Amino acid sequence: MKLIAFETSTPSGGVALIDGPRLLGEAIVTNSREHSKRIMPLAETILQSAGLKWNDLAGVAVTCGPGSFVGVRVGLALAKGIAFANGIPLITVSTLEALAHHSWSGEPMTHVVPAIDARIGEVYAAVFRVEGEKLVREGEDFCAPAEELGARLPDDCLFSGEGAIKYYDEHLAKKGRLARLDRRLASPAAVAVLGARKLASGDVTPVSEAAAIYLREATTTQPKS
Repeated sequence: MKLIAFETSTPSGGVALIDGPRLLGEAIVTNSREHSKRIMPLAETILQSAGLKWNDLAGVAVTCGPGSFVGVRVGLALAKGIAFANGIPLITVSTLEALAHHSWSGEPMTHVVPAIDARIGEVYAAVFRVEGEKLVREGEDFCAPAEELGARLPDDCLFSGEGAIKYYDEHLAKKGRLARLDRRLASPAAVAVLGARKLASGDVTPVSEAAAIYLREATTTQPKS
């Protein structure tokens, strides 16, 4: 199953192409201001290198948030356009879920908690329980003040994401530890893997119904990103 995936909702965005379990190509763009300019050309380069065309793909996956207001819109618009133009399925993936699956590599933790910096002292976060070799979601994605996050979490957590890194020493260190350095930030490849799983189970999103997960409305106090 050949699938391309986009992640533009966090600064560590990019594009990845997979064929079943094989990663055919991945490109990371760490400057969020460059996502709208660079992601599509990089995707086309990766496809060409693999000898593929857009309509050779089984689907296109994209993170739908939470994350940067601008970044989420960029990724969704790009993926929706590709899906519509080529008649291929669209799969939307929670940014936090993709981050959780990327950050956990089988460590004996009880929970995995991805947290994205939401600015103004808040984070977007989610809690996943470790059950054997699986991560099981506990509740929906949420937005909370960083100083309150640690208080509402169980012990023995594995943390990842820009928000967790930013507030770890002050608010989270007593509740667990940070993920490995190479697994702390979002990964387009992880989005692709989750997207392929959802596609295989028939969990696709009609292009006309694909919507962003913002958790809160943009305000004048929300810095642009």
